[in-house]
Amino acid sequence: MIPSNERRIVLILASLAAITPLAIDMYLPALPRMAEQFATPISEVQFSLSLYFFGMALGQLIGGPISDAYGRRPVISVGLVLFGLSSFALIFAHSIELFWFFRALQSLGGGFTTVNVSATVRDHFSGKEGARILSLIASVMLIAPLIAPMLGSLVLSVSVWESIFVFLALYAFGALWLYRKAFQTLPLEKTKVTPFKNYVEVLSHPQAMIFVVAMILCTSGMYTFITTSSFIYMEHFKVSPFVFSLCFGSNVLMMMLFGRLNAKLVKTIEPFVLLRFGMLAQALLGVLFFALHVKGTLYVLFPLIGLYIGMLGFVFSNAVSLVLEFFPRISASANAIIGVLQYSVGALMGFIASSFHDGTLFPITGVMMTVSVSGVILLLLGTRHYTPHSH
Repeated sequence: MIPSNERRIVLILASLAAITPLAIDMYLPALPRMAEQFATPISEVQFSLSLYFFGMALGQLIGGPISDAYGRRPVISVGLVLFGLSSFALIFAHSIELFWFFRALQSLGGGFTTVNVSATVRDHFSGKEGARILSLIASVMLIAPLIAPMLGSLVLSVSVWESIFVFLALYAFGALWLYRKAFQTLPLEKTKVTPFKNYVEVLSHPQAMIFVVAMILCTSGMYTFITTSSFIYMEHFKVSPFVFSLCFGSNVLMMMLFGRLNAKLVKTIEPFVLLRFGMLAQALLGVLFFALHVKGTLYVLFPLIGLYIGMLGFVFSNAVSLVLEFFPRISASANAIIGVLQYSVGALMGFIASSFHDGTLFPITGVMMTVSVSGVILLLLGTRHYTPHSH
């Protein structure tokens, strides 16, 4: 059982982390209706997705160093207020350009908020405990991308698309109230905001960057799958949209389950050991997926995909915990580097897989295998002299 205080921390921080999947996935069912109302091609409405990723990365880069200097509470509060107010403003956008503007502001608020989730965990927990709490947060937060499209469809069935952003605004202010009630500002020596110095310190730490790059390579396999999942299931295997949603949801569910398993195992096993296992297993699954992609049926490849994605339950939280151990004073800045690189490399790999699309699974499985194998090789070679907790 999770102690009640830990359970509260996990639920509140997971609700903050869920801001991003809710903001991205909940309005997807409304895109055609929005394009019609704005009298613009749907591609221009879809641009707001890319804009959100860019704005969130910028928000993390700005918010991380400010948080390290002045504390998590004020930065998270500003982020949630900005997210909530801009969500309300999106209701009144009368043109696609104005929608883009308020969407950019919303994403900045999201970046300010999410960059501090892992940093807040590092403030309260370290080592195995930090990895365990991050695993629990991830397993709860992953509920959001599972239910967000369904929530959006439900709202659209009874109301207009603007109601989705009303929901997001109310969610942000509700999360703000819960967060401020539960978390007080930790004693902190206020310092100058030094983003350049902080980022140089993180980027120039060889061992930390081995963990960061290895993790990002493995997680980019997931982004490749997300980008191409509709082709894999609906076009290649010819399943219906409903079956696609079940398959996609099941793949995400595997990551949740392995994340919960990791949270239990990390009590007795070092995070580094679990990280190494997760990356090795994912690389082997990636090789199998590539080897079987030509003749493999849905019944063969579906579980392989699920296990491949599921192994990230052993990768992300352990890698982040190990990285943040090196930077107790500037953990939000370190987390900003992780977040920006993760989304950037993930988007790049998804773009590569899409660019080489040839109507088969070859480019998709090729990218997924390459990144996972590269990640585990980097980890094994780069940690030959690493001793857990020796830093």
